[in-house]
Amino acid sequence: MYLEAQKLNRRITIQRKVGGQDSLGQPVETWVDVCKLWSHIKTINGSGFINQEFHDGGKELSRTTASFRVRIRKGITADMRVLHQGQVYEIRVVLPDLQDNRYMDLGCAIGANQG
Repeated sequence: MYLEAQKLNRRITIQRKVGGQDSLGQPVETWVDVCKLWSHIKTINGSGFINQEFHDGGKELSRTTASFRVRIRKGITADMRVLHQGQVYEIRVVLPDLQDNRYMDLGCAIGANQG
């Protein structure tokens, strides 16, 4: 699918988790920025990614999925996350655009995650 440049109209930040130590030598994990990209965002309905409601410890939780289409960028993997307007999206899958190899889709979930 050809995507016009003006549809890449949402700024997102890709982050990755890094390990380190605190001042007492205890292990800590933090998220650091990898890059900022322009994207086209779609909420996904249907098979594969679905909106889910489930229970955890007596609380009802909700998870919604979305796709962020960005220009191809090497190094983005499913163990990273997307930040958009203060929301944390867990990257679940990175899908290449097989038609013209210019874009990639980041299949993400938000809600009920550890971010």
